[in-house]
Amino acid sequence: MPYAIINKIRMHYEVSGEGAPLLLINGLSAPAANFLPQVKELAPHFQVITFDNRGVGETDLPPEPIYTTAQMADDAAALLRHLRIRRAHVLGTSMGGTIAQELVLRHPRLVRALVLACTWAEGDARFLHTIEAWVSLAYRVPTEERYRYVLYPWIFTPGFFAKKENVEQAFQRAMAYPHQTKAEAIERQARGILAWNGTRTKRLRGIRVPTLVLVGRDDILTPPALSRALARAIGRRARLSVLPGGHGFFLEQADLFNRAVLRFLKSVRSK
Repeated sequence: MPYAIINKIRMHYEVSGEGAPLLLINGLSAPAANFLPQVKELAPHFQVITFDNRGVGETDLPPEPIYTTAQMADDAAALLRHLRIRRAHVLGTSMGGTIAQELVLRHPRLVRALVLACTWAEGDARFLHTIEAWVSLAYRVPTEERYRYVLYPWIFTPGFFAKKENVEQAFQRAMAYPHQTKAEAIERQARGILAWNGTRTKRLRGIRVPTLVLVGRDDILTPPALSRALARAIGRRARLSVLPGGHGFFLEQADLFNRAVLRFLKSVRSK
């Protein structure tokens, strides 16, 4: 389990596979371990780099009251430089997609292509209210109930819930992870989300790399309309694809998601 000192904190990361570098950036409170379905499928084709964002997993929990999106993008950039990677494909899910946007705006030479999944440039009022609710509940709801009753209803589809074994398997996998996210980390990352929301929309046209915007058809947290707006804001270099699934479609529909990512990145590589 490699670690590196990145921007004065100890960061946990993993590198799997060989080939063109591909950096995966996860969402609010989510550790790199959640990307296991993507690593398994993509590592035979790419050098896949995953890491725990500040405050999460095995990465340090710094004491500042907010982890800004720019700060987390700088963490990602510093990790790539630590690994002596000059340029990488970057895939970000949910909050990780906002970090990926910030990364390409702040460090454009580091990014070869973008995959922005279940993410946004400007979330709507319900989305912002939900993030605030999650912060409040993180301090009051036990971890077990946080998964079952706070998180899962927003990220999985009715079809997923129709089979109780799906929920139980997802819950058991989540609880088996030994480094559960603390409420303080959820709040500090969420404050970064709220502060960043809507502040980069006019700058997205400056993204000059091929970009795939992916969203789940039944995503109720960041609905397809937000991805359509994101793709429009980026312009002609962005392509939008709507796949089956909800906000967690990269988990619930991992095979479809991975195939879409692989097909896009191979097309970039061949140009």
